[in-house]
Amino acid sequence: MGISINLYRLPKAEKLDDINDLENQIAKTTDTKVDLYKITGELAVIFLNSVNPYSDTSTIPYKMLYGRQIHKSVSVGEIGGFLPSFEIPEITKWIKNNKIETFNGFSKMYDSLSEEVKKELEEMGTDDKISLFTGYIRPLVILYFTALENENSVVFIGQ
Repeated sequence: MGISINLYRLPKAEKLDDINDLENQIAKTTDTKVDLYKITGELAVIFLNSVNPYSDTSTIPYKMLYGRQIHKSVSVGEIGGFLPSFEIPEITKWIKNNKIETFNGFSKMYDSLSEEVKKELEEMGTDDKISLFTGYIRPLVILYFTALENENSVVFIGQ
């Protein structure tokens, strides 16, 4: 059983400590968050086409799903990651370059996964690519493109 990970768009910040009244800012984000539930591991496997997606925490897909490691308790859970505003353009560029903002682009990425990764996803009981796209990829893409437009930072909270 894994931890449910929620991503919250917060005001522009280069460090988590730059956000004034963090608890209140998180509470105001009900319409600006994405619940990746317990699927982040599967998404990391897909985005990196690797059965060991945690070996390099500096990759863009890793940062996109987990942020830069940071630990802080808040009322809704444990903050485990943070992405400063200046890193959001890099994330959206990766999304565009890999064309995962559309189902066709994500489908091509998914279909070209290695056999080892496909087997791993099957063993993990991963949803089909349509469900992955509509339930997780699309909301994630919207969150990042909106964060880019509004110069937001992103915080990752495990619950």
